[in-house]
Amino acid sequence: MKSLLVLALLATTMSVKAQSLKETLFAGKLKSDTGSVVRKGEDLSTKIDTTTRKKPAPVVEPPAQVVTASLDASGNIVTTAIQQDGTPVAAGSSGSATPAVDSAGNPVPVKPKDNNELWKNYIDEFTTTLRTDLAGSKKVKDGTYSILIDYEIGVDGQIGVNNVNVAPENSFIAQQVKERITLTAPRMQPLLGTNGKPRKAAKKQTITISK
Repeated sequence: MKSLLVLALLATTMSVKAQSLKETLFAGKLKSDTGSVVRKGEDLSTKIDTTTRKKPAPVVEPPAQVVTASLDASGNIVTTAIQQDGTPVAAGSSGSATPAVDSAGNPVPVKPKDNNELWKNYIDEFTTTLRTDLAGSKKVKDGTYSILIDYEIGVDGQIGVNNVNVAPENSFIAQQVKERITLTAPRMQPLLGTNGKPRKAAKKQTITISK
């Protein structure tokens, strides 16, 4: 009778340990050890991985966008990408603004700036920069200088400076103007001759700076 009681108690103990091992395995708590063997009577607490598992970072979906259409001053259809919060999508971003299209869905060609507009914008910026840079130069005396620039538009649209006259005379200013325009002037649209081919076009520009 005592033998049967001992066997029953032993079977119950082994069953409880097996169940505990099974729950530990399926709960993912055992340490990853390929060569490890769990032996009878061994303490399972040494096999449990107590390290904190980091949850994967949530995937952030880009904001949904809608496309709105409007007419520009010329009557062309212009489409713009807008986020759900009403913020326009910045051009050049991963969701860059949609280019303008016509009523048939074809891209609207960007009209190049007129030579006069392009040159005026450049000269305005050039004059401001030149005035600021020369203000601290010891080679430029206080006063007002009138600068006449003789330049030409080449057959390839490049700007070439032929001569710079400064009144009152100042060779340093003349040199600065010629070098800067040669290096920084924008490329223009070549002018066409009577034969339809590009030709050189002589131009003049007057600017005034004061110190």
